[in-house]
Amino acid sequence: MRAIVLSILVGGTICLSSSFAQVAGDNGLNILSGRWVISAENGITHTKSDFKNALSDYYARFMSEYFFPTQSIGIFGLRAFSGIGRLSGSGGVSNYPKDEFRTSIVLAGAGIDYVLTVSDKLFPFIYAGASYLYFDPSDIDGNKLPNNASGKYSLQEVSYQGELGIRFMLNKNFSLNINASLNYVYSDELDDIIAGRDNDIFFTMMGGFSYYFDAIFDSDKDGVEDQDDACPDTPVGVRVNEFGCPIDTDRDGVPDYLDKCPQTRSNIIVGKDGCPLDSDSDGVPDYLDQCFNTPLGVPVNKRGCPFDSDGDGVPDYMDKCPKTPSGTEVNKFGCPTESQGKELSKIPKIVLSGEVNFAPGKSEFHPDANAVLKIAAVLKDNPDTQWKIEGHTDNIGSYEFNKKLSLERARSVANYLIDNGIEASRLQVVGLGPDFPIGDNSTASGRALNRRVTIEMVDSIAKEDQYVPPVKKARYNSSIERNVGDMIFTDGNLYCFQLSAWRTHKKAQKEADKLKARGENAFIIKVSDIPGLKGTWYRVRIGYFNSLSETKKHKRELNK
Repeated sequence: MRAIVLSILVGGTICLSSSFAQVAGDNGLNILSGRWVISAENGITHTKSDFKNALSDYYARFMSEYFFPTQSIGIFGLRAFSGIGRLSGSGGVSNYPKDEFRTSIVLAGAGIDYVLTVSDKLFPFIYAGASYLYFDPSDIDGNKLPNNASGKYSLQEVSYQGELGIRFMLNKNFSLNINASLNYVYSDELDDIIAGRDNDIFFTMMGGFSYYFDAIFDSDKDGVEDQDDACPDTPVGVRVNEFGCPIDTDRDGVPDYLDKCPQTRSNIIVGKDGCPLDSDSDGVPDYLDQCFNTPLGVPVNKRGCPFDSDGDGVPDYMDKCPKTPSGTEVNKFGCPTESQGKELSKIPKIVLSGEVNFAPGKSEFHPDANAVLKIAAVLKDNPDTQWKIEGHTDNIGSYEFNKKLSLERARSVANYLIDNGIEASRLQVVGLGPDFPIGDNSTASGRALNRRVTIEMVDSIAKEDQYVPPVKKARYNSSIERNVGDMIFTDGNLYCFQLSAWRTHKKAQKEADKLKARGENAFIIKVSDIPGLKGTWYRVRIGYFNSLSETKKHKRELNK
């Protein structure tokens, strides 16, 4: 019997817990969370003993409970209680002098509550616990029964309780309770006699009222109660003000525990780290910077402006004549305008003989084609000029071949100039084939005159006519590359930018092929064991470029 009763009590508690403990409530805590409860209840007892007839008697108890915070609709709590009452029965057994018994009982115990929130008014519950039990069997006149009087057994035992009930919330702080319990005792002497194989048990049926104290929560343990806490999720250990929010000494909107610049002056715009913004990353914060948007990597002075060593108004990183004497009028490249005007008037059309500078039928220069190097010097000395490069051939061979050869020779000249520091945007390249002869194609000397490349200064070149040099196969050292911002990488010499990263090479190759079809020099870089990222990644990039500004410009145009 003992094993059966215990199994029912424990099993019932476990089943209810497993059925409802994982059911989520609303976003707030269960309304019983963190609350202390006191209860007073009264009811009757009903005893199953060795006497034939079970009689009802009275029982009263006082309880104190605490419920643990949770967002679940099921909530666990701890209960402590004390109770007093009587157990009664009649119809005695043979060879026993008394026909009735009335045993006084006193209990003090504790256990676990599990309450289910059916609604904000209805709370069914289950309880399991144990208690100290003092009992004193007597007759209806209050005289000790024979075995009790002779001290044949102890009047103190352990009792185990299992209880089912329901609470009806009357308002936020009061509830009406109804419950029934089973009390199992390790004794068969509650009625003063031992008969049969089962111990005595008794039941209670009770009603009463509970008072619920308001819960006090401080979820982030910052010393400010949740109901007064304007910042209820403050990390543990962070100092807070009277409103529960982290201290922000300089009042820049970034709390001290995150602020890397905790003494920022008032009204200064700061970043996420609490430091003044530096939009162009030149090391001078915006509130002190007199030259916003300085290109990345350009050295600046304490005012955030690029250095201008010769004081001509053109910063060093743009100045092609960095040692201009003080007071000299210069153009946008930092070179004297007066001397430039004198030189420009003296520059004639330049003609490169195909006979001297190119192998027959080829577009590559002869190793001793020094004339082109001299032309590069002229263009460098006149940085504000623009030039048209025309390729011409004789009429020997097919028209298509000659058109192609003339264009390739003009491109060779342009590429040579670019390799020697001339901007591609200053050049226009055309291949005219045999269409504009200056000599008689019927003679060898005439044909030699027609095989030429001319370089002539022009007033302007439309953007769509500006020469775009081919992308060279660069030697880029990815092992020492660094990210200079906005997914732009450099090894200190060349630059490239990244568009995407993929887990599989197939997807990366598909993306790269699309870019190549648009004329981009797209390629894939395989990387593994990146800090914070597991596995292998395939990065799709475009490159290479000679400067950061050129890289940024190309990236902007690609993203349009």
